[in-house]
Amino acid sequence: MGNVMDIKSKLLIGIIQEYIKSKEPIGSEFLKSRQNFDISSATIRNYFKILEKEGALFQPHISSGRIPTYDALHAYWNNVLKILIQSNLILELDILQNLSTRYGIYCILVPKSDNLLEEIIYTHNYLILRFSRSEIVIKYSEALYRFVESLLLMDIGDIIKVASEVGAGELKRKLIALNQVDFDENCYRFGSKFLKDIANIDAQYYLDLLQAKVFMLFKNGIYFNKMLPDGYIAIIHNVEYSNPKINVKQEARMMCVGGLLVDYRNFYAELGFNNFA
Repeated sequence: MGNVMDIKSKLLIGIIQEYIKSKEPIGSEFLKSRQNFDISSATIRNYFKILEKEGALFQPHISSGRIPTYDALHAYWNNVLKILIQSNLILELDILQNLSTRYGIYCILVPKSDNLLEEIIYTHNYLILRFSRSEIVIKYSEALYRFVESLLLMDIGDIIKVASEVGAGELKRKLIALNQVDFDENCYRFGSKFLKDIANIDAQYYLDLLQAKVFMLFKNGIYFNKMLPDGYIAIIHNVEYSNPKINVKQEARMMCVGGLLVDYRNFYAELGFNNFA
């Protein structure tokens, strides 16, 4: 079957895969029969003890099977999903919605489309700032007019950063509010109800995920405790989908959040991705 490291690795992957399916502690006989290992149950139990000492498994009580630790699950999902993060998944929104419900995963998808400052109109002591998809009205001042004029054709997100740097407080607040409205109108959320357990742990985690604040701050990748409570995973990557609002293919970023024991391999396989590590 291979050297000691190969056997340990295969056993650990096997126990993780079976635990994700059953959600029950995994014994040596069960693992041997399900994964077709050609070593004895006694040998498997010896490897279990080694993996326990290394912090990859634990035994809830003396007569039970073993359970993978959070660290082992983190390493497993990092390895399985690493190619997905570098890929551009093509998906259908109705399939994503259905799978979100079936697997118990919260998914939020944000189109990659700029909202540019396209026009500035002065009228009755007010400035109307017209963006690609929205507009705001703000009190006129000559200094503000000169300032925003220099920002023409910039994206609203970049303008918010500049306004923050120069201390343009009112402009920044209005743009943030406008950006949130635009975000809510153009993004797609599925499975928000699956965040309720996170809300019970920490309301701020819940709000940050629902409003995608963490999504906007983090690059594509696989995240655990950095943005979530223990026992959860967030997966951020690029996708392409058919936008029903404008009937064209569109690029987007997607974040999926769920428990560590959700079968993400099958979830993504049903979405059309099969190039797993």
